[in-house]
Amino acid sequence: MPFYFVALILKGKSLLDHLAEVTPSLEYLSLLGNEACPNELVSLDKDEDDYQRYRYFVLHKLTNLKFLDTRKVNKKEREEANARGAFMKVVKPKFDMVRPLKGEQ
Repeated sequence: MPFYFVALILKGKSLLDHLAEVTPSLEYLSLLGNEACPNELVSLDKDEDDYQRYRYFVLHKLTNLKFLDTRKVNKKEREEANARGAFMKVVKPKFDMVRPLKGEQ
């Protein structure tokens, strides 16, 4: 099976939504090394909980995945993704959007 590196710039659509639309039977995906993947090995402000929430969200969007990053998708994880995955999107505010409170400058 060939491996491809694809960089997409999508207007108004997330990468996961795009992948779900164009590759609905996708079974294997790795986003390691991508900013979308909160991996504690490449980002000191991320931990295992951030990574697990990311997995639930990806599995919620891409329902046929059997393998995500370096781990096989198990039944319990799939059930959790189906139940709560839609609420697991991790959003990091951009630095310029965070403003100090009055008197904290």
